[in-house]
Amino acid sequence: MTATRREFLAASAAGAAGLALGGPLARRALAAPEREIAMRPAVVVLFLRGGQDALNTLVPHADGTYYDMRPNIAVPTPDQPNGALDLDGTFGLNPGLTGFKKLWDEGMLAPICNAGLGSPSRSHFACQDYMEYGAIGDMSVRDGWLNRYLSRTSPEGVAAGSEFRAVALQGRLPRSLRGSYPVLAVDPRRNMRGQGEDVLELFDDLYKQPPSMERPGMTGERPDEDDLTQNGRATIETLRRLEDILQNKPSGKEEVYPASLGYLGLQLKMAARILKSGQGVEVIGLDWNGWDHHIKEGGGAEGDLIRRMNSTVGDALATFYADINPLRRYVTTIIMTEFGRTNRENGNFGTDHGHGSAMWVMGGRVNGGKVYGDWTGLSAGATYQDRDLLVTTDWRQVFDELLHDHMGLAADQNLFKGWTPAEKKLGLFKA
Repeated sequence: MTATRREFLAASAAGAAGLALGGPLARRALAAPEREIAMRPAVVVLFLRGGQDALNTLVPHADGTYYDMRPNIAVPTPDQPNGALDLDGTFGLNPGLTGFKKLWDEGMLAPICNAGLGSPSRSHFACQDYMEYGAIGDMSVRDGWLNRYLSRTSPEGVAAGSEFRAVALQGRLPRSLRGSYPVLAVDPRRNMRGQGEDVLELFDDLYKQPPSMERPGMTGERPDEDDLTQNGRATIETLRRLEDILQNKPSGKEEVYPASLGYLGLQLKMAARILKSGQGVEVIGLDWNGWDHHIKEGGGAEGDLIRRMNSTVGDALATFYADINPLRRYVTTIIMTEFGRTNRENGNFGTDHGHGSAMWVMGGRVNGGKVYGDWTGLSAGATYQDRDLLVTTDWRQVFDELLHDHMGLAADQNLFKGWTPAEKKLGLFKA
């Protein structure tokens, strides 16, 4: 199929400097330089892709069945070397999550046990789609749940995208942010290396060309092409402003993100810069892959899981909240994964695709210091298909409370087709 000029220009702008763009960016985006914007409630959504193991992260150390089922990879009890970091006598944290323990002690961390999908699927692709679209098996839903939030709350009379409200700090836009509302995706590794500038210059030149010069002998300008060109210029301007935010250290104190925090540390460092820039960003999407631990998962002191936890996840988020300390009441982080792992370890010292998992909510408005959800245990008859955690908290309940009680979505708005919130809320957020 031959691309039209409109499709070419839109795709070109989306690819500039390694950036992806969902939907047309309205021309006023970030047009008002250095304007003061009151801090809005914001959310950082971190997706741990691959099916992150809940039981070795939010450790049910008081349940002896856990140790029976995982003789080689269980995290030891809190009284043992490299043991779980006790939370409430029933659950503890993976010993690599000292940063999470700090947030728990500050009342900012709320783990949710037995959370997940009601779908029987154990497909990475299907379950990720269900979570990000906010619908199970309904192919008519093609806007992500976060994109629906942005569309529903776009100020009346203001063109969608005229305010810089959302960004994904990764190479591709996650499905949760895809849809009719325009959202940028930018890989911070590319921008920090300064690879975007030359490409932006090229596209700057492209959008400076008047439409009448596209075909020799053609005169006059089509209004839609002129409008598209202006939108293209606005996109370039937006990308330059965003690049400035990402590349330049903000005024005031910035926490040190050690190299040991890896790519997640870089993503959170850039997220903090964006939030502190005063641009009014409300949604930041992050992905971190590699959680499909079929082999050599490990438990307390060694294995792939502890290496990914130790001085990475917990420390990165603790550093992030120290960095945005004056804003922590406004910023909530949700951590999710598409499904949990089998309760019993496999023959390769790992775990396989499961069902119920855990979600994590943290921030200054979170009613933290408590494990939420209904814990069903691991005994025979209390598990899903006699192998996995049951789901007692639908993941949409967590999203719904975030949107209404933190982000300020109107009470009569339900963004999840075919789903009704629980009569009794979890109560994740302070008034």
